[in-house]
Amino acid sequence: MTRTRHPLRSPRLPGLLAVLVGLTLAACRSQPPEMAASLGADTPPTGWTADATAGPVPDNWLASFDDPTLTALVEEALASNPDLAASAARLEAALAQSRQSRARLFPVLNATASADRTTYAESPPLPVEIDGEVPTQPANQDTLGMGLQSQWEVDLWQRLSNAARASARSAQATAADYAYARQSLAAQVAKAYFQVLVARDQLALSRQFVKNARESDQIARLRFRAGDVSAQDTFTAEADLADARSREEETLQAYREAVRALEILVGRYPSDALQPTADLDTQISPVPAGQPAQILERRPDLVAAERRVQAAFRLARSASAARLPQITLTAEASTSGEGIGDLFDPTTSLARLGSSLFQPLFDAGLLQAQFEEATAEQRASMESYRTAALRAFLEAEDALSAEETLRSRQDSLRKAANAYEKATAIARQRYQQGDTSLTAFLDSQRQSLRARSSLITVSGTRLTNRVDLFLALGGNFAPGPIPSQPSPPPAAAAAANNPSASPGDPAAPSS
Repeated sequence: MTRTRHPLRSPRLPGLLAVLVGLTLAACRSQPPEMAASLGADTPPTGWTADATAGPVPDNWLASFDDPTLTALVEEALASNPDLAASAARLEAALAQSRQSRARLFPVLNATASADRTTYAESPPLPVEIDGEVPTQPANQDTLGMGLQSQWEVDLWQRLSNAARASARSAQATAADYAYARQSLAAQVAKAYFQVLVARDQLALSRQFVKNARESDQIARLRFRAGDVSAQDTFTAEADLADARSREEETLQAYREAVRALEILVGRYPSDALQPTADLDTQISPVPAGQPAQILERRPDLVAAERRVQAAFRLARSASAARLPQITLTAEASTSGEGIGDLFDPTTSLARLGSSLFQPLFDAGLLQAQFEEATAEQRASMESYRTAALRAFLEAEDALSAEETLRSRQDSLRKAANAYEKATAIARQRYQQGDTSLTAFLDSQRQSLRARSSLITVSGTRLTNRVDLFLALGGNFAPGPIPSQPSPPPAAAAAANNPSASPGDPAAPSS
C-alpha cells in the first residue's frame, strides 16, 4: 500500500524552519554595547588622579594664549595644510560610500532602447498568397524597441540596511577623524610655534654669552699684558670664546630648523622667513579638567573609535543575514515594432512581473567564514576602542601631572637664573680686581648659561604641555564644542566642487 505524504507534514520542513529561525536570531543578537560600560575594570573614576581644577573643560583654548600671530598661523594651517586637505578628501569618499550603501535599499529603474536591422541575402517568399501571388519578404527588416526595467531586493533580514548603517557609522568615524585632525593640526602648529620661540630665545642667549665671552677674553688679555696673570688665562678665555661661538652656530641652526618645520605645517615653502616676536614667558592660568568619563564624548578620536565599533556590529549582523534567503522582485514593461508609430500601439506592448528566491546551499564555507571574520573584527574594534580610551586617560593624567611640576620647576629655575646672574656679575668684578681666578669666573658664567637655558626650555615645555592638556581633555581650539563634521578646508572644498580638474588645468585650484 502506497502512503501519500502531505507536504506540510514533511520531516524536512521543521528542520529547514529551525535553521532559518536560528540564522535570523544570530543576525539580530549582536547589539553594539554601551562604550563606557565596555571598558569593564578600566571604567574611569569620577575624578582625576592628578591634581586638577574643578569645572567643565573650556573651549577656544587658542585665545587663552592671547597671541594674534599664533591665531593667524593656525588659521593659515587649517586652510593650506595638505595633510588636512587629504583627510577632508577621505571624508568626502566615506560619505559617498555611505550614500552608495543606502542606495541599495531602493528599487533600481532602468530605461532600455534598441534598434535592429535584419538584412537577407536573398528575399525569401512569405508563406502567404495575396491576389494569387506569393510576395517576397523585404531585403531589410527594421525593428525598434524600448522599455523600462525595475529590480528590488526585499530586505527581509535587514542585510542591506545593516550594511548601510555600518557604512554610515564608518562615515561618521571618518568625520570624527577629520575633526581630530583639525584639532591635532592646531595643536601641532601651537607647539611648533612655541618651539620657535624657545629656539629664538636660546639663540639670543647664546649670542649674549658670545658677547660675555668676548669681554672676558679682552679682560684676560689686558691683565696678561699688565703682568697680573699668566698666558694660561688668555688661552682659557680664547677657548671659552670659541666654544661660545660654536654654541651660537648650533642654536642658530636649531632656530632655522624650528622655523622651517612651522612653515611646513602652515603650508608654506620652508624659507626660514617667519620672525615671531611674542614673549615666551607667558602667564597661564589653571585649566578646569572636568571628569575623566567626559573625554569619551569630547575627544573626536574616541568618538571615531566608538563609531567603528558600531559599524563592526552592523557588519556582523549583515554577514549573518547573508546566509538567509534573498528575495528579489522584478518588473518590466516594453514595446516593439517596425516603426516609431508601432511603439505606441497597445497591441505591441508587453508587461512582466516576477520574483526570485536565492538561497545559498553550498559555497565551501565562504559565507560562514565571512561571518566569522566580521565577528572577529567586531571583537577587535572593541579592544581598539579600549586601547584608545586608556591611552586618552593616560595622556590627560600625564598632562595634568606635568602642569604643577613644570610650574614649580619654572619658578625654581627663574630664581636660580637670577641668582647665578648676580653671582656671575660679582665673579667678573672680582676677577678684574684680581681677587679670584679666571676659571672660577668662567665656571660661574657657564652655570648662569645653563640655568638661563633650562629656564627657557622649561618655559616652552610648559606651554606645549598646556596645548597637550587641552588636546587630551577634548577642548576645542575655536569657540564652542568640537563640531561632529567640520567644514573642509577651502582647497579641498574647491576640489570637491570641480573633481574633473587636474593640477595642470587652469580651472584646477591653485596651491
